[in-house]
Amino acid sequence: MFNEIHSTSSFKSFGKNGHKQKGLDIISLEKNIVIQSKLKDLTRKAILIKRELLNDIEETVNLILKEQPKINFDVLYIATTYSEHPDFDEYCETIKEDTKLDFDIIFWGWETIQRKLIALPKTLSSHFSNFIIHPQSSKEIKILSRLDMKRKIENDFGDWLNYSFENRKRNSKMIIHSIDDTKYPEHELNQEGKYQWFGAEIRSRSHKGLEFTTAIEEIYVDKDYFWTDELQKNYEDFLKIKVARVSVIDYEDIVDYDLRGDEHYIKPHFFCKFKHNGTPFIEQYYMTLNNKDVPYYFDITTKKRYS
Repeated sequence: MFNEIHSTSSFKSFGKNGHKQKGLDIISLEKNIVIQSKLKDLTRKAILIKRELLNDIEETVNLILKEQPKINFDVLYIATTYSEHPDFDEYCETIKEDTKLDFDIIFWGWETIQRKLIALPKTLSSHFSNFIIHPQSSKEIKILSRLDMKRKIENDFGDWLNYSFENRKRNSKMIIHSIDDTKYPEHELNQEGKYQWFGAEIRSRSHKGLEFTTAIEEIYVDKDYFWTDELQKNYEDFLKIKVARVSVIDYEDIVDYDLRGDEHYIKPHFFCKFKHNGTPFIEQYYMTLNNKDVPYYFDITTKKRYS
């Protein structure tokens, strides 16, 4: 699998049964990558498997540090048949920081492995000969891709999406990138005059996509609950209210994300198609903040242009 991903033949088993593997199963001296695989019995309780895997990660690192294998590597992959969870990624980062490792630890759960395998015909034919990819229409591919991203996000971002803002234990701030951006961490405007990356707070999910709070603004609401974002001359007839601007990214416009972030922003990063007037957002609406005298929700259907 890794040989096909990296277009090489350098990945091989590190020793064999009876040899001291020093915490490593597979190595590539050419790519400076090592892999430790963890096959898990998925019929057991999830909490037990998760606890065991966290312990496996720590034991693997400790064994590498103790045995000091005489090979150079920059990345250690932990690959398992168990599901993805943000806790594994965070734990890998914590171990790296606490032990001051000079290599990265990347966790691949079964969802990641499946996504990789779909694009690896040689690996599939060699090791999964019964796995058949049927030709699909563009509509089918689009729907499957969209649902796959939705399920992946629901699994990885449960610590945010399953809780209200005030009950979250984790910071809601995320970074959203255009897949066309080449200047990060510098800011650059695209042809539509919009930034190629920016911060936003993950809010919720819906059938339309993933929702982010992108600004706190003020709008003006008349007695019939129509609204405008422009201050009117007869402003005394309007109620000024504070609102959160909520922006929606379609699941199919999310190419991928990095839960761990980088040295600039240690938080999840989304990589998206900015194909909607220079932004990734298919729609925006407003949610009222701390005001029970007006509707909770305002969108384009109730926006009014006043003369």
